[in-house]
Amino acid sequence: MQENKPTPRSAFTLIELLVVIAIIGILVGLLLPAVQAAREAARRMSCGNKMKQIVLAMHNYESAHKRLPANYTTGSSIAGNFSVFAQLAPYYEQANVIDLIDFGKPLAVGCCPGTLVTPHDVAAATPLALLSCPSEASERFFSVTTLSGRGPTERYAGTNYVMNFGTGVGTQYDTRVPTDGIHWIDAAVGFNAITDGLSNTAAFSESLLGVLKQAPTEPTNDFLRRRTMMNVRCAFIDRSRRPSTPGMAGYSLPDDPSQLEAYTRASSLFRGWSGQRGAGWINGREYWTGYTHYHPPQSGIPDMQTCGWGVFGARSNHPGSVHLALCDGSVRFVSESIDLRTWRAVGARNDGQVLEEW
Repeated sequence: MQENKPTPRSAFTLIELLVVIAIIGILVGLLLPAVQAAREAARRMSCGNKMKQIVLAMHNYESAHKRLPANYTTGSSIAGNFSVFAQLAPYYEQANVIDLIDFGKPLAVGCCPGTLVTPHDVAAATPLALLSCPSEASERFFSVTTLSGRGPTERYAGTNYVMNFGTGVGTQYDTRVPTDGIHWIDAAVGFNAITDGLSNTAAFSESLLGVLKQAPTEPTNDFLRRRTMMNVRCAFIDRSRRPSTPGMAGYSLPDDPSQLEAYTRASSLFRGWSGQRGAGWINGREYWTGYTHYHPPQSGIPDMQTCGWGVFGARSNHPGSVHLALCDGSVRFVSESIDLRTWRAVGARNDGQVLEEW
C-alpha cells in the first residue's frame, strides 16, 4: 500500500512579503502626488468655471442697467447694503436666494454690520455653491456680532470670490469716493468708462476666507497671516458724511507693500487683528466682498482695514496662483510671481496702460 505524501505548498517567505509591502508602499508614494495633482486640477477647473459664470452675470447686469453693480448704495447711511453678489443674483439663476431678498427693504439696520432685516437673515445664512472655491478648506459659515460688537450674533455664509476695487495705492483704497477700479460706493461704471479696455482690466478674483474669530490673536504662521486683517482704528474726521478728498486723516499707504505691516504697526491707530475676510456674500462690506491690487497675488503680508475700507489681497488655495476674471469675460490663472506693476495696471480701469503681454 502506497503511502500518501503531503503535497508541498508554495508560499511567500517573510522576507518576500516584506519586499512586496515595500514595493506597494513605494508605488503608493509615487502615485499619491499624481492623484492629488489631478484632484487639484479638477478643483481649479471648477473654480475657473464658477468665475466665468459670475463675470457673465456681470455682463448681463451691465446690459440691463448700462452700468456695473456698485459696491453698495448708501441712501442716507454709510453702513453698507446689498453686495454686488446679491445684486447679481437674478443673473446667475439663484432662484432660492432671489426669493429671500427683498430689495425694497434695507439689508440691515445699524452699522458694521447692522442687524439683518427679515427675510435677509435667512438669505445671509444661505451658502451659494457658485461663490465657494472647491479648493477652500476653511469653514464657510461665520458667526458675526452685529452693531460693531454690541448687538446679537448672526450667521453668515462666506464667499471666496471678490470684485475689483482698484490698485489701493495711496488713498485709492477709500471706496467712499471713486477709485481707479470698477466699483465703489454708489458707483455707476459702465463698460464705456473702462478706457484701458475690457481685456486689460480685472473684474473678479479669489480670496481666502478669514479665521472664524472676529478678533483673533496676532497671526504667527503663513496660514493665519494670509487670512487675517490688521485692524486700524477709524480715523475719519466725520463718519457721518463722505470726505471731500479720499483717504483717512493723514493716512496714505506706502507704495511698497512690504512696508505695509511695519507702517501700520507703528501707527498709533493700530488696534489689533480681525478675522472676517469674506465672511458674508450678501453684504457689501469691503473686506467681505471686495479686493484690491495693492498686494501681489498670494501675498503673505496681512490685509488692512479701517471702518471697512482698506487693502485686501487676492489669494487662493491653488498652489502659486489665483484666478482672475477680466471685464471681457475671460478668466486667467495668474502666477504669484507676476510683476507688481503689471498686477496693479490690470487693477486700474483708466491708467492708460494697455498691456501687450502679461
